[in-house]
Parts: sequence; C-alpha cells; structure tokens
Amino acid sequence: MNTTQNMIYLVKRKLLILAKVGSCVFALILVASCSGRSQPAPVMSLNTTVAKQNNLTEIDGETYEVQRGDTLFAVAFYSGNDYRDIAKYNNIQAPYSIYPGQTLTLIAPSSKYNKNKNNGITSKANRATKVVVDPVKTQAYGERERNIHRKKLYKQHETSNKPDKDVNWIWPASGKSTSAVVGSDGTNRGLDIKGDLYSPIYAAASGKVVYAGNALKGYGNLVIIKHDNNLLSAYAHNDTILVSEQRYVKQGQKIATMGRTGSSDVMLHFEIRRKGKSLDPFKFLPKK
Repeated sequence: MNTTQNMIYLVKRKLLILAKVGSCVFALILVASCSGRSQPAPVMSLNTTVAKQNNLTEIDGETYEVQRGDTLFAVAFYSGNDYRDIAKYNNIQAPYSIYPGQTLTLIAPSSKYNKNKNNGITSKANRATKVVVDPVKTQAYGERERNIHRKKLYKQHETSNKPDKDVNWIWPASGKSTSAVVGSDGTNRGLDIKGDLYSPIYAAASGKVVYAGNALKGYGNLVIIKHDNNLLSAYAHNDTILVSEQRYVKQGQKIATMGRTGSSDVMLHFEIRRKGKSLDPFKFLPKK
C-alpha cells in the first residue's frame, strides 16, 4: 500500500469513528431528554377573558358552560349580569374561582331547582373536574385591581337614591370625534369618543354601579351601570374612577375621567347591552 492509499485509509477510518461517536452522543441526549423529567411540563394559567379566549362578545341563555380562560366577571359582563348574582345563583364563594366544564346558572334559580338541589341531585357544575382556569386573585377582579387609579370618594360623587324607573339617555362625554365600533360580524360593538385627557365622563342614564375596576382585558379602567329593562351601560378606558360598586348614580353624574387605560388613544369606549347583547348606542342617545 503506497503513501497516498495509506492516507486515504486513515481518513476514512477517522470519519467512521467520528460518525459512531456522534450517534452515541445523540442517543444519550435523546434518552436523557425522555427520562430526565419525571412530571410533564407545567401548564401556564391563562389570564384571558371570554371575549379574548373564546371569541365571544355576548352570552345568551339561562346557563353557560365554562371554557378555559373564562373568568366569573367576564361571563357576567357578556351575559348582562352582576357577577355577584351569578356567584349567588351558583353558590360560588370569594375569590370566585370557576372551572372548565362547570355549568353556570345565569338566572335566579326556581324553587323547583332549589328543591332538587336540596334533595341531593348533583349538577354538572359539581361534577366538573376542578382545574382552575385563572389564578384565584385575578378570577373576578383582574390582576391589576389593587393598582387601579381611584380617587377618594366624596358624597357629591355618589347618591343612595334609587334610579328613575324610565331609562332616558344623554351623551356620556363630549369629544373631538365620535365613531361607531363594528365587529367582524358586522354588528355594532359600541362607540368611541376621543377627547382630552381627564375630561369628565357622565352616567348616560340613572342606575346602579355593578362594576368599577379593570378585570376585563382590553377595556382598561371600566365602569358598568345596570339600568332598568335589563340594560347595562359600560364606560371603558377611564383614567380615574369616581364611583364605587353597589351605589346608585343619577343621570349626568360624573363617574370617571377620560383616559387611555387599555388603549393607545385618549377616549371613552361606550357600550349599551341588553341581556348581554350589544346594542347600537346611536339608537338610544339623542341626536346631535
């Protein structure tokens, strides 16, 4: 064997050895990756809402089956309810945790339902696998609830008087421009009023404040007022909230200041809903 043939033979032998070593290393890495974890990787909890996670903008019906990512507050808003009522109907205690597969009753249970419940009938909600869909601290109130910009409340901002029986409407704010918000399905999703930072936001109609916080992702600091005839009005992206929950407010009462929380623009996003269904505010508000 000459010198050239000898060199070729040695090169081939080294390449063969390197290939075998590489195969062994790959096999060891593969085995280690399969056997090194005794438990599956943790599943991250999703701090999302009904609208964001499940592409819902309204919930219609007497019951609702909880999906992953739902929170009690979001279910209440999109069904046109006070989250406290839903908690009461379903015997849910603070911090208001709900679970995938749980069936929530969205209307006041009948006496027949209560009787069956007392007789030991187990509902689907009780049989559901209890895997928390959202951390308990953010379930009903939102992860930034403690940091919400809220001024100290004074008597002039609130009243204990009950709202008027008839629902009449006024414009909740004045601004530089007003535009309708239309969903991908072509339905109205409220209106946006762009204005100046800290300009006043008023209650468009008398009613009871059922929510004041920031639990609904994308709405920023939010105020929801419940009126007669199953109507709700929502005021989003506020800078400062001037009212508290469970208080009655009069039409025209200042409830917040305009801001950009949850938005890139300074504006008020305003919605009117009936039983969770979004309505066209322009049909309710006086013509300008």
